[in-house]
Amino acid sequence: MSTLAAQARRRTPPSRLLMLMPLLTVVAALGLAAARPPDSVLTTPPARPVPVEARTLTCFELPDGAARSTVAVGLADVGELPGGSGDSSRSTLDAPLLDLNSPGAWTTRTLSAQRGGRPRDVVITADGPAAAGLDAFSADVAEPGGGNGLAVQHCAEPARGWWFVGAASTSTRSGAIVLHAPAEAEAVVDIVLRGPDGLLDAVGSQDIRVDAGSTVTLPLTDLVAGADDVAVEVRTSQGRVAAAVAETGPAGTEWLPAARTPAQTLLVPGIGGASGARGEAVLLVANPRERSVVARPTLVTETGRTTLSGVESVQVPGAGVAAVDLPPDLAAGSTIELRADAPLTASVRSVTGSDVATAAGAMALDGPAVVPVDLGADAAVSPATALTVSALLVDPEAQTVRSRAVVFRGADADGATLGTGSLELDAGTSRAVDLDEVLGLSDGAAADLDYVVVRPSARGAETAPVVGSLSVTSSRGLSVLPLRSLVTTLTGPVLVPQVVPHSPPAS
Repeated sequence: MSTLAAQARRRTPPSRLLMLMPLLTVVAALGLAAARPPDSVLTTPPARPVPVEARTLTCFELPDGAARSTVAVGLADVGELPGGSGDSSRSTLDAPLLDLNSPGAWTTRTLSAQRGGRPRDVVITADGPAAAGLDAFSADVAEPGGGNGLAVQHCAEPARGWWFVGAASTSTRSGAIVLHAPAEAEAVVDIVLRGPDGLLDAVGSQDIRVDAGSTVTLPLTDLVAGADDVAVEVRTSQGRVAAAVAETGPAGTEWLPAARTPAQTLLVPGIGGASGARGEAVLLVANPRERSVVARPTLVTETGRTTLSGVESVQVPGAGVAAVDLPPDLAAGSTIELRADAPLTASVRSVTGSDVATAAGAMALDGPAVVPVDLGADAAVSPATALTVSALLVDPEAQTVRSRAVVFRGADADGATLGTGSLELDAGTSRAVDLDEVLGLSDGAAADLDYVVVRPSARGAETAPVVGSLSVTSSRGLSVLPLRSLVTTLTGPVLVPQVVPHSPPAS
């Protein structure tokens, strides 16, 4: 019995410890709480916009080099931009072959063709306050035998992903993808191609390495031959790239404008007003998802939204592209609105008697955008520009129609203001803007107009989203590009130092 009693006494302390465990747990928790910084220090601060301090833009030359290229560089007055300080002395600008002056200056430079040689891309970099006001465009005129026609591009800024809708790799239309990696880091890229029947089995389209500061050109015929109505998606698995797609063929030469990322509602502005002996327009809708989607296109004009006769709905195949003919003779300043139950992206390809042009789905303007008026007479052969602005009707069933004011400022080559103006744009409408009229310019002042800054008014969440596009015409052809907001700020978290209590050394 004494042995059993002794064993019982030895087992008693663990049972007491079990009884004390809840108390010990509370004491430990209180100790950890005392050693933890206050909640106000650990709380993640909200993100806020900060001024952009570095920009890089790449103006690509056509891959075959058979063109004259004019690069037009705009430096909007940074004092009028969000986050702009107006202190240009702290800015550095670098653009080989260009002479950049003070902020607000508009510079054009014509580059001769590089036949048989490596395409000569122009890379423009800006650091400091002037980075917020940097924008650039280029205009190429293809030589006879090189496709002919006018091709205008918005110089590209590095990004993680790109969409282009309407490429081809046939005997009559030849496309090429060009990629440029920033000087500071290489990039690894995947190319996804979609056609009328779905995903295309492309050769060598994965893990494409683009060395830092270099350009890679990928003819579409090398990736997939004999394909028409192709949507090109560029994805980076490492780094970022500037990307563009060029097309050359008997119908003309064109830079395909980058289309907005897929969305359930989008606008394709600037589709009307093309003239020529042979005019046609085709709506191309790309579907990134594996299941088919029904899209509902609507024509938007100055008088409002109307159904497109014979094009009430479009069945877009899974991971594919649908192409439908649009009615002829659409009015200048028209826009195609596209709505669907799943994200889509789109473009409209127009062919005239002398050239081809592509209008793409545009991103809503969330700040000032530059409209290039002077693209260099030597390159574009005395071009004329036509601006289209459209406002999205957020809720088509609503009885109250919202509106949005759009403000314009026209400037000369030195950045001096020549005229200002504004217009009220009802949601669900699209109109062609007469820049001379809205700016109140006389004939003499209009001749000195080099660029226009377009800015949607800021009224809060109830305003209608606005998009825009620019049509450039000359004796050599037609080109269309969507407007793009200047990158003036970046959104990042506010860094707050954490306070870590001092712990005395263990004894």
